[in-house]
Amino acid sequence: MKVVRSQRFSREQIAEADHRDILGVARELGLSFEKKKDTYKVPGYGGLFITPKKNAFHCFSAHLESEQNFGGGPIQLVMFIQQCSFIEAVSYLLGVKGLESYQRKTVKKEVTEFQLPERSESYRHIYAYLIKTRQINRWVVEEMINKKMLYENKYHSCCFVGYDFEGKPKHCAIRGTMTNKAFKGESPGSDKRYAFHLPGENHILHVYESPIDMMSYLTIYPSALLDHHIALCCLADTALREYLKHYPIKTIYLHLDNDEWGRKQTKNLFQYYQDQYEIWDESPFKGYKDFNEQLVSLKGDSRR
Repeated sequence: MKVVRSQRFSREQIAEADHRDILGVARELGLSFEKKKDTYKVPGYGGLFITPKKNAFHCFSAHLESEQNFGGGPIQLVMFIQQCSFIEAVSYLLGVKGLESYQRKTVKKEVTEFQLPERSESYRHIYAYLIKTRQINRWVVEEMINKKMLYENKYHSCCFVGYDFEGKPKHCAIRGTMTNKAFKGESPGSDKRYAFHLPGENHILHVYESPIDMMSYLTIYPSALLDHHIALCCLADTALREYLKHYPIKTIYLHLDNDEWGRKQTKNLFQYYQDQYEIWDESPFKGYKDFNEQLVSLKGDSRR
């Protein structure tokens, strides 16, 4: 993305600002550090690391959530911490103005109250879609229904319900059952921290992009039902970070898609979590985008 910069500062002045010692700038901003080999971790910022040798920082959580500013030099660090503009950051670094001159009014976000979609009186359409079209085993579908994690709404779509850790529904991913109209969405007010998940009985956690990927994997590997499972319902690790606060997980298996974005995110997650957990990349077999494609192919082969 090209950034349009004001002509208020010359290139030399911008270079001077960006060559300031980033650790010194971080101290001025009131940040504290924890030394980690050649980097410094800044607690409380979702994986923010400063690398003095590169005079740069990187924030893994901001990167995973596709924020525009997730790393760079001293200028970007000031912008990231203070939520100010490029010109304001350069002004601060050159000593032209203090950041207190740029205090901004807090914008209140409108909060949408979460509600589950209206239920259908039957499960007929989602049974047909998940079992016949998606080839998921009936026992897996019934497991999710019995745990009140899955139901059919009045539009005959699949509703995958995520609960908080007190048992209250907080998220709902919606997947249409019409193969020619592949609707995907979520209920307004859904909280991504509590996306579709299934607690287990051990210290192993499997991570997927979607609930259908999770159910497909359990169809292929039914013994994994004893493990923990979570569908991010996106690529960001918001739900994963929340889940790890509540269960003593030791091993993480990543089952993200075999497309460009899934592979890239797998690499990011691997790098971020490898210091705290045993982590494995278990993507679908080569040639399959996701575990449902792999499942459908396996079942097709078994019938020949």
